[in-house]
Amino acid sequence: RAAHSSSRAARLVWLLLPELAIGLAARPKLTSAREGGSLAPPPREASPPPCSARDVVVRVFDIGTPGLCKTLSLITQKDVLWFPKMTVSLGGRTWSYDGEVERTVPQIVENAAGGPPLLTLNLGPAELSDGEIDALLDEMGSTDYTPAEYDFFYRNCNHFCTDLADRLPPRGGGGGGP
Repeated sequence: RAAHSSSRAARLVWLLLPELAIGLAARPKLTSAREGGSLAPPPREASPPPCSARDVVVRVFDIGTPGLCKTLSLITQKDVLWFPKMTVSLGGRTWSYDGEVERTVPQIVENAAGGPPLLTLNLGPAELSDGEIDALLDEMGSTDYTPAEYDFFYRNCNHFCTDLADRLPPRGGGGGGP
């Protein structure tokens, strides 16, 4: 399972955030986009991987409607084929970032996306307790992921979820973010 998650995690980084470095410090807010248009969305997986209660689970949805993709294509002067929305879940709790670090419900995001996630990545069990995770979320929400830091293109839910997943290392290992 670890090798499978690793290759899928590497693919996710390549699909969504190819120019970000991995580390425990918050990534700097981006100021420019990579060349070229968006890659095609990944195909929807047949069934998500099995998950235990303490596993860090990253879900990738496509919330891009034809109208949104067309508008984003006009704004960016690039072909936009989809618009990813990521969430991170652990222990029955799910988070994302839309101008503030927020707890959400996977079914709400599924409804907005018109269906289940395209990809579900099980990064393995987290070592942090719920209290430590709450403190981490408070710290992230008061520093790098404040309402003032939000940017539709350069500091959004995908950047937050990558950072959070990277800070919730699996037991016995270092950062294992998507």
